[in-house]
Amino acid sequence: MPRTSLLALPALLLALALAGCGAAGGAADADPASAVPAGTAIYLEGVVRPEGDQREDVLDAARKVMRTDDPERKIRELVDKGLADSKTKATYKDDIAPWLGEKAGVWVAGVNRKEPGYVVVIAAKDTEKAQAAIDKGVKSDGGKVTQRSYSGVDYQVDHEGVAAGIVGDFFTVGTEPEFKRTVKAQDGDSLAEEKRYESAIGELEEDRIGSFYVDLKPFFEQALKSEPQAASQLEQFRSIFPIDKLEPVSGALLADGDRIAFDSLTRGKGVNALKAFGPLTGTGSTPLLGELPGDAWVALGAADVGPSVKTIFTQFAGAFGGAAATQQLQSQYGINLERDVFSWIGDMAVFARNTTRADVDGALVIEARNPGNMQAAFGKLVGLLQSQGGQKVSPIKVKGAAIAFAAGSTGLGKPVVLARSDDRVVAAAGEAAAAEALAPAERLADGELFKEAKDILDDDLEPAFLLSMPDLLAAIESMGGADADYAEAKPYLEAFSLIVSGGSFEDDEIRSRFAAGLK
Repeated sequence: MPRTSLLALPALLLALALAGCGAAGGAADADPASAVPAGTAIYLEGVVRPEGDQREDVLDAARKVMRTDDPERKIRELVDKGLADSKTKATYKDDIAPWLGEKAGVWVAGVNRKEPGYVVVIAAKDTEKAQAAIDKGVKSDGGKVTQRSYSGVDYQVDHEGVAAGIVGDFFTVGTEPEFKRTVKAQDGDSLAEEKRYESAIGELEEDRIGSFYVDLKPFFEQALKSEPQAASQLEQFRSIFPIDKLEPVSGALLADGDRIAFDSLTRGKGVNALKAFGPLTGTGSTPLLGELPGDAWVALGAADVGPSVKTIFTQFAGAFGGAAATQQLQSQYGINLERDVFSWIGDMAVFARNTTRADVDGALVIEARNPGNMQAAFGKLVGLLQSQGGQKVSPIKVKGAAIAFAAGSTGLGKPVVLARSDDRVVAAAGEAAAAEALAPAERLADGELFKEAKDILDDDLEPAFLLSMPDLLAAIESMGGADADYAEAKPYLEAFSLIVSGGSFEDDEIRSRFAAGLK
């Protein structure tokens, strides 16, 4: 039996989990994590048969995303099409619904191998009917499998080493070595009983329709064993990112008629090292985001960027010749990185406005933690741009700026404008964007877009990133980015109103939420 025959059912069922649909009725409540070996580094889980309020919430979301009044019917049609393509001659109604339980999970092993191992486990409320579904798949493909048994569990293996069988209360399919480990996990040494797993998953929302669990520590330990030649480099990496001090990362998928949200949680003493990368992830937040122009349709902000940039530069300077570059800046240009860059850069934000090619503009805004150092450094940095960047710099007047320069041009037909006020620095596409960045006529925080972002995030989180999907689509079409693929995707993209993210850094914990509003 080809790999696709054994994999068709679980793969399509996991698609059901992502869509959040499934038939109503009683379901087996077996926990898939109880069939996953302890020490597993990657584990994903999803609800494939939601019930009650959760079912209604998920169906509300699916109606909007899938652009249909009957998402259950559409999902089943897709499942049946997939089954037909795999030549199993099975259908959802006859071969899946009779045994499908509440949850499905998949765990992965050997990511350092050329072909990692995996196992999919799906709760079965009727194991005899689940076994019948496996047998039907085998017969439809001529029965080209080997019958085997391990620790009292009978299973079938195809010529590619994919095994399928009933393990405890689960329809189980995956690579044979990992299949055997799943069988052993049923004896009591499972992920479900591991404290690291319980602690990571226990903090997630109970009404989630999906979750993930990633333990980075085993990856690092395995890398040390499999690549002894690279041990010194790996140890250097650990000095920068203390992976061994991080607890497992977990996350949850939530959905209802108003939004789809993805939460993540990271804990451990190593979390502080990750805070330096907060500006790159959209998980921090800054009041500066709300002070951007009110007509911005995409914005990203981050707090305390200067210390973060300094940390990153310090950690990587030795490996990439940063020390020599620092000395050259000091000796040739009189620029001291600590005084003229790191000391004054505070919160940072970037935005874009308008949606036509003729009008679109935007800017990067930096709030000065030390205005005196910023004002002294601004001219030096502009001079460095001209001498080393090959850009002609010309003084210009910008409303709200104490000093401003035009330096080159953008691809939008607008000059690059570098400007500062008493406490902010701006790099903008055009003079209008620079003026608005320094002193906006209306603030983003006072507009409906920002309020909607806060509503979508919930949980008292402040937005760190927001993107208006209607405005993005308008910009794509105005700038000639629409093609056949775009036309096909557009009806589904139009289901989303706003994409937003936010998060918090507290003590040894990072929480974040990435969410999409539905309309």
